[in-house]
Amino acid sequence: MPQHTRQRFFILFVALINLGLATALIANGHAGIPLGVIGIALLPLAWLTGRNPAVATGDQQGGDSYAA
Repeated sequence: MPQHTRQRFFILFVALINLGLATALIANGHAGIPLGVIGIALLPLAWLTGRNPAVATGDQQGGDSYAA
């Protein structure tokens, strides 16, 4: 399984866990909204993980990250 697929599944897993915990907390009268917001915010990140992996970043192109 490619690395970006594992990353996508892990982020999706964390997002779904956050949404589940938020639902359980809200159902029991506690403040679960912040966990729900984080879970919803992670869903697009899981979708975008690994998109267009052929595009190389600056480090992969051989450039240095230090200022001149």
